[in-house]
Amino acid sequence: MNDIEQLLNTLPRMSTPLNQNEGTGIPNPQVLDIENSQLKNEFSTSFHNLEPSIGQALLKEVPKLKEWPHFSGEGEYDHMEFIRGIDMIKEDFELPDILVTTRFNTLFTKSAHRWYIKLRQAHGHKSWTWWKTQIINKWANDAWRFKVETVFEPSKLNVYKDKDLPWFCQQKYRLTALYPDMSEFMIHRHVLRQCGGDLEHAFKRRTTEQCSAEDIINILEEVTTRTRIESSRV
Repeated sequence: MNDIEQLLNTLPRMSTPLNQNEGTGIPNPQVLDIENSQLKNEFSTSFHNLEPSIGQALLKEVPKLKEWPHFSGEGEYDHMEFIRGIDMIKEDFELPDILVTTRFNTLFTKSAHRWYIKLRQAHGHKSWTWWKTQIINKWANDAWRFKVETVFEPSKLNVYKDKDLPWFCQQKYRLTALYPDMSEFMIHRHVLRQCGGDLEHAFKRRTTEQCSAEDIINILEEVTTRTRIESSRV
């Protein structure tokens, strides 16, 4: 038995069938069998499009479940980062949808897990593309946007209290979540505006559209360090 066949045999049986015995609330075994058979066929077909040796090598390198992105839907969450993380793993390892969607019961946590269970019960097995649409429709709402904007606006850089790297990453994280299509250059510009006054002017003189995030952080640390040193001399 090769690696692909072994993994096929370990695929989890679907805990929530698409239909139930009428009026009893008891899962229909025939529906479970059909659904699991369809999932395994999808998995097998996807990997058999690859050279066997390539498919087996990719399977061995798939990250462990704890290394996958998880999503709670609480706090300053970023649903797009979760989607991008899953997309990257799926693309890098040529994974069929089944190896993504059967992990959702663990990848979704807290509020997002309760939401997932309700949709899974209502709609049954769906593709990753379908789930991405549901995630965006649910979590990219006005309340979330307002919450992130509300915490971003007052988060001005205090060179004497804030640590440069965590502050920069936090602001960039918020803006990237709000505006996933905004260029990195504009994201950096908006973040640096949070410095205000002379600091913002000093950053603008040193940055260009070609600056990477690492460049921006180096410039930020240089400017704030000089500011702290000059202030200590006064």
